[in-house]
Amino acid sequence: MIREAVEYQPAETDQWTMDGLSLLTAMIGSEVFGTATRGQADAFFGAVGRRIASLLQVADISDGDALMARINRLWRTLGWGEAQLRMTDDAIMIQHVGLPETLQGDVDGRWADMAPPMLRGAYDAWFRALGGGADLHTSVLQWRDGIMEIRHGR
Repeated sequence: MIREAVEYQPAETDQWTMDGLSLLTAMIGSEVFGTATRGQADAFFGAVGRRIASLLQVADISDGDALMARINRLWRTLGWGEAQLRMTDDAIMIQHVGLPETLQGDVDGRWADMAPPMLRGAYDAWFRALGGGADLHTSVLQWRDGIMEIRHGR
């Protein structure tokens, strides 16, 4: 299996990173989705996203630009792009760009299943730390053309 993953070459490899963590992440995703239901896997990767969010203190921030600067510093460190916030009348809209669309060794293509609940979990945890109530929910609307759109609201 490792040999297949190392030799695997999908059509587009320009976004690959050449590190073992990508391969490890891909193998974890394959294992989780191979043994858990979709709901269990989403819950697991949502919890991973909340754990990622716990790396940052955000409760002391009251300015959207400062919040995004702190969050984007983490995303850039991980090589996962960056995001912008937009406030609407009933929600906070997040436009996350630059998240890798593939991982080296992701033979089963599970990164596309793992990334949305991880980001949803992270953003949900940050907004809850800022005082978001239980009636607010975070959902991934779409991930297309390199942009993941996320909504936090009722």
